[in-house]
Amino acid sequence: MDDLDKALSLDVRSKIYRLIDRNPGLHFREIQRRTNFAVGSLQYHLEYLQKKHLVKIEKDGKFVRYYSVRGPQLGEATKTMALLRQKSVRKIVIFLLTEKRANHFTISNAVELSPSTVSWHLNKLLESGVVIREKQGRESIFHVANPETSAQLLIRHKKSFLDEFVDNFVEIWEELAPPTA
Repeated sequence: MDDLDKALSLDVRSKIYRLIDRNPGLHFREIQRRTNFAVGSLQYHLEYLQKKHLVKIEKDGKFVRYYSVRGPQLGEATKTMALLRQKSVRKIVIFLLTEKRANHFTISNAVELSPSTVSWHLNKLLESGVVIREKQGRESIFHVANPETSAQLLIRHKKSFLDEFVDNFVEIWEELAPPTA
């Protein structure tokens, strides 16, 4: 039995690891909701998985997000994934992926969030480089910096978002995407 098998020999620990491996970027409370494990037990097993170098953490503001060390790596897309884990941000990015470009007012109306909330989320997206702002006179126009990367993250991890908005986007994106050879 190798170290990985030993570390994952408990069903509880194996379940936590598989969840993180399939759903990169989940935060503690989301893991707790999905596994329904007691907080103390979950903390213990997550720390154990970190010590065994199976799971790594990344701080994201007030959240700590979990990623598999041995699974597919996100690399530069880790920050994008952390942002996409936030429902309001995800709605903004999906809207911009679908519409290509939009001003603040249009985004706010489309995603049904207050202008101040949209501004706050757009600033996070701008800081991380996920979204780009272009000035056109007095107006700012926003678009996704790397639409293919963002779309592929949504497509690859569609099941992990538990979001009808993502499902609809993926369906549309795959219809519009040219076939790959």
